[in-house]
Amino acid sequence: TYGSLQTDGNKKSEAPLVNEDHLVTNCLACDSGDSDISPTCTPCIPARRQSKAYQWLRSMLWRGGVDFLAAGLDQVRNSTDVVVDSITCPSMSSTGFVTFKTLTPVTVATSVPLTHNHDSIDVCIAPEPRDLKWKNASIDKDIGATREFVANIFLSLGLLLWSIPLTLIQAWAKVDNVARIPGLEWIATLHDGAYKALINGYLPVVVLLSLICVLPFVFDAIATHYEKRKTFSGVESSIVGRYFYYQLANIYITVTAGALWTSLGAIIDHPQHLLYILGNTLPKLAGYFISLLLTKTLAGLPIVLLRFGALSRMTFLKSCFNRRRLTQRELDEVHRKQPIYYGWEYPTQFLAIIICFTYACITPFILPVGAAYFFFAQIVYKKQSLYVYTPTYDSGGSMFPQAISKTLFALMISQLTFIGYTLIRKGVFQIILLAPLPFLTVFFSSFIDDRYVKPSTKLSLERAVKIDARQKESRDFSEEAYQQPVLTEKTSLPGHGDCESAVYNVVVSKLESLHREASRRASRRDPSRPPRGESA
Repeated sequence: TYGSLQTDGNKKSEAPLVNEDHLVTNCLACDSGDSDISPTCTPCIPARRQSKAYQWLRSMLWRGGVDFLAAGLDQVRNSTDVVVDSITCPSMSSTGFVTFKTLTPVTVATSVPLTHNHDSIDVCIAPEPRDLKWKNASIDKDIGATREFVANIFLSLGLLLWSIPLTLIQAWAKVDNVARIPGLEWIATLHDGAYKALINGYLPVVVLLSLICVLPFVFDAIATHYEKRKTFSGVESSIVGRYFYYQLANIYITVTAGALWTSLGAIIDHPQHLLYILGNTLPKLAGYFISLLLTKTLAGLPIVLLRFGALSRMTFLKSCFNRRRLTQRELDEVHRKQPIYYGWEYPTQFLAIIICFTYACITPFILPVGAAYFFFAQIVYKKQSLYVYTPTYDSGGSMFPQAISKTLFALMISQLTFIGYTLIRKGVFQIILLAPLPFLTVFFSSFIDDRYVKPSTKLSLERAVKIDARQKESRDFSEEAYQQPVLTEKTSLPGHGDCESAVYNVVVSKLESLHREASRRASRRDPSRPPRGESA
């Protein structure tokens, strides 16, 4: 938001527990008994009381010349204090908002170090109020960073083991295996096996797409409930990044696992022909990815248009509940705004881009299929963006640089894949000509990041001063902008708005109706007498 910044502290010394008896001050004037504090002296900063054993151990480390161990001991102690404060319900939140009426102090505060201890406070441009997840706003940044590190470790482990479900899908998603399930024996004999080849071609694709559709829900739960990210855009950004890497592993693990699975017997019989066998097997998997793109075009895009989630919710509510008995809040839930979920939509496009990049030179026939997908995807998402999707928050375009960087990274991986494929095919001059391409892609990505992405995150001081000089009047900010909505919500009546104005309008309308009714009764009793309020 313009003119606001967010501060995220560690609460190592500034945020005590509810019971503050265990805290002492670090002010030298107070420790020496001097009660006259100069005007330049800052208020006493509370710090956690140190035990005698801790002070003795710390002094011994300093005297022994191993001061780095003493500093490490202090760091462990401060981290422990942060955890203790978060568990025992601290009296202060680690996140605060400061609002300025000009741009110059905002630019200075977010660009220069405010304290000598870089871990004590983290200042950045505040997100839009609608972008905040208020239930996670009080979480300490160190706790969030630790949980993010742990989540990345387990997700990386899952990425390495991603080949297991993919290999099982390719091996067991066949008609013969499905026919072994009780009650599904008829699939193998459907029309005398006429659809067997079709089912064998599309069943692995459908199962794989179903498995992929579950991943965003898992990533969303991790980012929201475990990592406690503080903004909706931060949650979507984490989903985009993790989903992209799983999509990347999905393609390349599918390629290697499928090639090894189909050529395993030949490789065991002739291990010296490993590279030659893989070179002949890799292009054959292009049909699998062509089927995947066709499935996304013919089935995935219509599902985006139909919006089964919103359609099923509205059908259920209208069929099971009476509209007249629903409150205004329940009606708003039926017709609520439909935002675009970047964590779902961006990786879907990344998957198609990676497939086209990888097989563009190996199997050029995939390019018309990819072009057809993106042509219809443009029509579908353009219609959805104009008539359906309604932005519920504004992240300032923070997703677009990530989309560009992920696309360039996919291009570099596809270039390396093509170089490896050329090496498998025993090409020499082709490798020499293709070798500079990954380096050019990395250089271009670095250039884009330095030239456009980093300067766009902050306003320059020169431009901030010019904007403030042109602005004659100071900007007004709402005092409720960065308060929790539950604390600023007004008392309202269903379908009316503010309670006081609604009650006033109802009372006025009833008084007017009573006045008209009294006038009509008076005119009936004395026809010769004019109604009240009219001249004779």
